[in-house]
Amino acid sequence: MSDRPVPSGEPGQPATPPQQAPAGGPAPATGVPPQSPSGAFGPASGYGPPPGVPAQPQQVTPYPAPQPVPPVPGPVQPGPVAPQPQPQPQAVQPPPVPQPVHPQPVPQPVQQPPAGPQAFPPPAQPAQPAPAWPQQGGFPPPAGPTGPAAPAGTPDWEALAEQNEKAAKRGRRNKLIGAAAAVVLLAAAGGGFWFFQHSKDDKKTTQSGGTVSPTAPVSTGPSTSSSAPPVKGIDSPPTVGTLPAKTGAAALNLGADAKPGTMAGFSGQVLKLPSGQDSFASTSTSLLDVNKSFTVSARVLVDLPNGNRSAVSQGDGQYYSWSLGRANNNGHDQWYFKVQVPGGGSAIAWSKGDATVNQWVLLTGVYDDPSGQLTLYVNGAPQSSAKSAGVQPSGTNSLQVGRLSSNSQWADPWHGAVADIQVWTQVLPEADIVKIVAGPSSPPSVPPTAAWLSG
Repeated sequence: MSDRPVPSGEPGQPATPPQQAPAGGPAPATGVPPQSPSGAFGPASGYGPPPGVPAQPQQVTPYPAPQPVPPVPGPVQPGPVAPQPQPQPQAVQPPPVPQPVHPQPVPQPVQQPPAGPQAFPPPAQPAQPAPAWPQQGGFPPPAGPTGPAAPAGTPDWEALAEQNEKAAKRGRRNKLIGAAAAVVLLAAAGGGFWFFQHSKDDKKTTQSGGTVSPTAPVSTGPSTSSSAPPVKGIDSPPTVGTLPAKTGAAALNLGADAKPGTMAGFSGQVLKLPSGQDSFASTSTSLLDVNKSFTVSARVLVDLPNGNRSAVSQGDGQYYSWSLGRANNNGHDQWYFKVQVPGGGSAIAWSKGDATVNQWVLLTGVYDDPSGQLTLYVNGAPQSSAKSAGVQPSGTNSLQVGRLSSNSQWADPWHGAVADIQVWTQVLPEADIVKIVAGPSSPPSVPPTAAWLSG
């Protein structure tokens, strides 16, 4: 016989009787969990049924058959996923012989999967909830219930889309820059061609004996206008007759309301002007060269006490060149002689007193081009002077009686009568201006260039 001690419960040894717990108290601690009579582990508590109660056999439930795992949206983890081993049922072993050691953990009974289709059991460890796939401008991630996970080098679709958009913008910008450069080059080429052609034309004009002359005198006055005036003036109402000139060849073309005749208190012929668009007279050709000195004179009678009135003027362009008449000056209706300054504005010489009504008055205006000074005379007496940087030509530079051009339309119609109109292409001395007052009986020493309604 062997000297090895026979553990309790083996053949040949009497079974160790179970220890009874004292009434109302806990079972004695032996370090060995109690066992059921059949030798199997008890229920989930691990300590078996109470003493004296036979243990019931446990029904082993098999694991359910594995089912396909539904796809869970979320970020794909890199690397292949190895299949997880299924737990296998373990054989039930008898408990170890009680040893004076610390109690061992009691293994749980093995559950067999039941027959028939069942839900897949949850994993041993709780899975973390997968974040929802962010909705962005790229392509969606590839989906598949059983396909392999995406590799670690999956491209950033949003970044690629942004790069493509930037590249497209750069392309459009480069196209615009190229088009603008082409337009600039074409414009430069056209401008060069135009300049070359005009240079050739100017050279031909000079060589063929045009208006350019190397011996032409140079003006020393303040006038800055050197270009030829336009030949087309603003539109004018039709004329119905003419009034021949006393001196010179330019006749006056009469509007429908302009009437030549006589008036009490004046010995010569007059031109009656009742005001209105047809109350005027004008020449068909240029009268005075305003880039040089000149003198103008006329006898006038106005029969209305207010309003701006032009007795005689020159020009049919956008604005007049010069004018003799009446206008308001600081609340007073005064006689004036004014010129249009090149570049805009006007220079005006005013009378010292107010303009009279229903009385004949001799108005004389003198412009000295070298000094740029203009002076007004009333009945032969000097009134005031003003400075001007030249006189602006106007349209065809024709003479206008009873109106002036302003802002490309006719304005300041005369209301009364006009007579004894005379012009000189120079500065008339004051002694001759005084002689004009006396009339035909004492003519000035310098005869006029042109005259109408005189004598």
